[in-house]
Amino acid sequence: MFQLLIKKIIKEKRKDTNKGMKYLLGFVVIFIAAVICVFGIIKYEEMQENSTSNNSENLGSADGKKLDKETTIIIEKISSLNDIDALNLELHLSQSVVDILKKYTPTVYYTVDNSEGFDKIYFRLGGYIVDRKVNGINEIIGSYKIDDGKLTSIGDDLGKVGSKINDGDLTWKQLNLNNKVHDKDAAKAVADKFFAVGLGGGIDSILGIFAYSSDFSKHITDAQLGLTVVPMSLTEITDMYNVATPDTYNADQVYKKVPALKQAKYREIDDSYKGNESKYNKSIGNAEVLYFKKDKMYLAAFGGIGGASGMTLTTPDKWIEEEDRIIIPLINNFEGGKIKGKMVLQLNNKQYEGGQSRSKYYIESRTDN
Repeated sequence: MFQLLIKKIIKEKRKDTNKGMKYLLGFVVIFIAAVICVFGIIKYEEMQENSTSNNSENLGSADGKKLDKETTIIIEKISSLNDIDALNLELHLSQSVVDILKKYTPTVYYTVDNSEGFDKIYFRLGGYIVDRKVNGINEIIGSYKIDDGKLTSIGDDLGKVGSKINDGDLTWKQLNLNNKVHDKDAAKAVADKFFAVGLGGGIDSILGIFAYSSDFSKHITDAQLGLTVVPMSLTEITDMYNVATPDTYNADQVYKKVPALKQAKYREIDDSYKGNESKYNKSIGNAEVLYFKKDKMYLAAFGGIGGASGMTLTTPDKWIEEEDRIIIPLINNFEGGKIKGKMVLQLNNKQYEGGQSRSKYYIESRTDN
């Protein structure tokens, strides 16, 4: 009896101990869950703050400072616009700028600068092709502050603003404006600039890019006897590939294509071209293409260029608009001016990284019969 009583008492004690352990474990579990919840709330708030900060930066803050709420709202609205008239309602641009936008549809960029203690929003053009040149590169078209939730022009001298901020550290964001309306003058500018690229062996050759498709005013002819030296940036060549071909290229893809240019000896230099122009202009060899890693510039050198083509463009009144294309009949002057081919231009709505001056049109195809 006594032994049975002892066993019963021990059994009851074990039950009490188990209950105590259960209570203790339950308390520990609840405590840990509470800690996790508190930690999760804190991390969530941090993530929200970071998200807000990142969104502000993505919307145009170039110096890492958080945009205020009013600026963020304005930038969200502006960045969503894709129509020139709608953009002009917000910016009240000069008529000359509106005319350029409608005629050439150049890329428009914006940035936010708060270096003076308040947010300024600047807009600039990427550039547009006229007379075989890219004109209006980085031209500032407006400077604004925010007043009562609206953009108000600051009235800056835009030329002076451009010289101050274009070479700075601000990050510029691109607006994706629709390119829907044909303009034969803009089409002719593209066709004229790239019509003779075939004489140089096409866009994938040293002469095709640096001789026949480049801006002739940038050709350097007095650095070395008998050689023409031409500097171009990776940005410029990226735009060039996106005008002269139907394919879409970003800057990295173009960088990988250039070393394989036909008739070229390619090498890379761990230096900047800018600031060392005279040194490299005088030392580059014939048919060489140099790439400067520090400022992403190219330099090419070649001898005289020439060649003649019997093919020419017809006059714009003979051109046919067909949806988003312009079809240009080509004349063969060696065969009595007969129509012997065509060039097809398409409105350029390509989206690519690493360029600057998206053209009004790109060349979809060319055939010479």
